[in-house]
Amino acid sequence: MSNLIIDSKYFSFWFEHVPITHKEIVVRVLKKFEKFLEIQGFEGELNFDEFHGSRKKPGTYLPIQETVIDKFVEYLRGNYGASTYVLYNTIVSLKNFFGFLYDNEMISNHPMQDYPNPYYYRPVKNTALTKDECMQVLYYALKKDPFYRYEFLLFWFMIVTGLRNSEVRMLRRSKVNFDSRRVLVNEGQKNASRVAYLTPALAEEIKRFIQHPQYALSDSNEDEFLFNQQGNSANSLRKVIRELCAGAGITRTITPHDLRRTAAYLMQTGGMHIIEVQKQLGHKILATTLRYTPPLKNLAQILIELDSDE
Repeated sequence: MSNLIIDSKYFSFWFEHVPITHKEIVVRVLKKFEKFLEIQGFEGELNFDEFHGSRKKPGTYLPIQETVIDKFVEYLRGNYGASTYVLYNTIVSLKNFFGFLYDNEMISNHPMQDYPNPYYYRPVKNTALTKDECMQVLYYALKKDPFYRYEFLLFWFMIVTGLRNSEVRMLRRSKVNFDSRRVLVNEGQKNASRVAYLTPALAEEIKRFIQHPQYALSDSNEDEFLFNQQGNSANSLRKVIRELCAGAGITRTITPHDLRRTAAYLMQTGGMHIIEVQKQLGHKILATTLRYTPPLKNLAQILIELDSDE
């Protein structure tokens, strides 16, 4: 019997980067999901971006979608008599698995992003750093390198702009307008191009940074990437953030996506309207932004405010 999921690049990457305490339940769910896919007739190398093709149009594919998960849930009910508790944990496990792949750009479509889980209610885990933790990391980065301040600027930039891992890595100097303090995000983004905004102090720090002699040493092109010191891979950025936060005394593992959530939290607590937070993060729908922000306001109140603005 082939191991569609367990032998896939997705599982290997997930297993390597997720803490061991989170793995056991997810692995059990993935093995059942794997068996379900085999019964459905899937075989060969797994590709979630070209998951199933059209019999009427050979050679055309669609990414994995919610309908596949629906069938899997029914399969668990029918073949295993799965309880509501099991179904809840199944959906949570798949959300964590596919969410991890999506956040790390292993897949282009997240089939579980808006998938309902009506079986039990548990609060969504907020992985954002607190304001105190942000200051803790910034102080550590500044003390570590008080002159060039590469990691200091990188961290500060990410918790202000909320840019994705790929957007930060692909950002070029020419896309930063210091007069308007705007950043054009049109490389590495998942949706349409957009504009993100800088604070005055952050804009001044970027100007100081790119004028530093050490920056010129790493600049080989006329329009090089702004953050080019550590290479231009997703893993290199993850490593910088993880080690920086660990050095600052943050005991849990912090990822670039956690800094994106942190930016949403800081914008919200700073009084920014939820629609402006949505625009800064580049979300297509408001529901996604609401998942990024802790419940500082009652959802009904947010919707009332939105209706009054229209």
